[in-house]
Amino acid sequence: MRIVNLSFLLILNFLTTLCLAQDFEGEIVFSAHHKYVDSSIKSTPNLPSRIVYKISGEHVKIEQQTQMGKQVILFDTLSLMKTIIIYQNGKKLAIQLKKEIDSNLNIKTTQLEDSIKINGFNCQKLLWNSYHEKSLKNSYAEIFCTEKIASAYMENFEKLTGFPLNYTLVSAGIESTYESILVTKKKLDPSIFNVDNKTPKYTFEEFKSLMSE
Repeated sequence: MRIVNLSFLLILNFLTTLCLAQDFEGEIVFSAHHKYVDSSIKSTPNLPSRIVYKISGEHVKIEQQTQMGKQVILFDTLSLMKTIIIYQNGKKLAIQLKKEIDSNLNIKTTQLEDSIKINGFNCQKLLWNSYHEKSLKNSYAEIFCTEKIASAYMENFEKLTGFPLNYTLVSAGIESTYESILVTKKKLDPSIFNVDNKTPKYTFEEFKSLMSE
């Protein structure tokens, strides 16, 4: 009985922590700077310089400007469904896919003693490393994250203890530094996390077929 009670308390503590972390509702604005790891390459990677996260409940909306134009990502942290909305030539379309667990991906995180305050949030320093056994690709990051915002909203990283507010990621020969420049708590309109009925929706396979025509 004592073991059962202890297990129950551990589960209750986990759920309480998760609920507290998901209490955040509002917007997080990042500035981003990118450069090639190879210093002999003088050009700058054509990647977004500003990213906006809009968070409420289990939903997150990510807005960024890419080489293809404006891009919006809708992500449901419970169902793990992701919708990518692409704006191109005055039109928009939605690509829907489910986030899958990659068994070939090994991730290691190391929590360090360093901590700083970012936009009013206490942030712990982490080292994050991923290695893909099939492609042999390796990525690593230095991250400052807060436990006051759930890590699930940042779907690019796995196995974090909180949401990254500052981080530097090295992947595919590019070093990217993201800094949160504004964190605003406010109520959001739930409709912003939906795709309107006028927008054509495709699965990832359907989209690939469409592009090959």
